[in-house]
Amino acid sequence: MEYPQINIKLLSEEDRELVKQAKQRAEDLRLTFKEFVLDCIRNALVEESPDDADSATAAEIEALKAQIAALSEKVSIPSATKTEVHTLQERVNQLRVGISNEIKKDREQLASLALALSRLESQIEQLMPSLNLQVDGEVNSNSDGDWLFGEDSGAELPLT
Repeated sequence: MEYPQINIKLLSEEDRELVKQAKQRAEDLRLTFKEFVLDCIRNALVEESPDDADSATAAEIEALKAQIAALSEKVSIPSATKTEVHTLQERVNQLRVGISNEIKKDREQLASLALALSRLESQIEQLMPSLNLQVDGEVNSNSDGDWLFGEDSGAELPLT
């Protein structure tokens, strides 16, 4: 019975260094040099051939394309022309100006109302002393009559 044998001549210093590293690695792995070399040969044979690599890469690419398509459907990013975007920007600006104008009108109306209230308060303050009303807890001596209808104790209310 014949046993296969591998004879390799290693002529360069680089080749001899490679064998030395291989023997050290086999020893680290607690393998014989023969076992180590045979494992290396097996691993080299099991690696994908170029055709297998191309088909695996093509399959990965297709899988990635499918994932991208699925994500695109979920995300649904709208596309718009430059004109459409410009129109939208103009509309947003118009709305912003409109809102600012409304706020300005509201502030002007509030200021008008505040001024009107202030005028009413000052007119009421002018009327109060002439009506002999109770102010801040002070009671007027003529308080026993009905000032609203002008029926106090004989005194007439001046009208201003």
